[in-house]
Amino acid sequence: MSTMNSAGHIGAGLAPLAVRPDNLTTLVFAAIRDKIVDATLAPGSSVSEASLAKQLEVSKTPVREALLRLRHVGLVEPTPRGLRVIQPSVKGIRDAFEFRAGLEAMAGRYAANRSTEEEYENIYRLAEESLAAANEGRDADFHRSDREFHAAIAQAARNERLIEAVGDSFVLTLALRQRDVKVERDFIPDAHEHVKIAEGIRAGDAELASSRLAGHNQRIMAQLLEAHPHGAVGDNAEM
Repeated sequence: MSTMNSAGHIGAGLAPLAVRPDNLTTLVFAAIRDKIVDATLAPGSSVSEASLAKQLEVSKTPVREALLRLRHVGLVEPTPRGLRVIQPSVKGIRDAFEFRAGLEAMAGRYAANRSTEEEYENIYRLAEESLAAANEGRDADFHRSDREFHAAIAQAARNERLIEAVGDSFVLTLALRQRDVKVERDFIPDAHEHVKIAEGIRAGDAELASSRLAGHNQRIMAQLLEAHPHGAVGDNAEM
């Protein structure tokens, strides 16, 4: 676990990156994101381009680009002294899931109208894979299918801005869920909803697909808020 100095900066905690893919920023983004999720980069701690670049053994440029995306996603926020990791809060979780519910409702509507047979078959396959994984207790496989299922719906919407926004909102809600709410969830209801959503898209029923996606996100949000240590407190409550 990292340590914080008197200025609030994070000390050692990120391992140097061992590979250099074509898109280094993507790898840097994932490394910083993961350290926010596991709290190596603690909530409220300041983040420094120079410090992160030194720890990851990369130049400042990919770190700067990764931090810009993390700010856009919502995992870091500006302060008078720079950027800091967002603090846990009930309102933060609610805002993130409500925003994602709206985006995915829109994506489901467009996917129902625009998806090809091949795209639908892929969406339905991923829904069934998520259900099989949930039933068999294969959580890692469920999470993979879950991520790919939601991404496939966004892709079928054929709107580049929406695809990016859905992807970013998925990153934020997953990070907040993993970091801030320690609860064992049953993924079987999620997976059954995946199948129902896929059926709505296949039927070309834009209203049905849209409402099922919105409801899917809202139900998960309600579960997380109920399990949150301060879930019964007002919107501005923080841990």
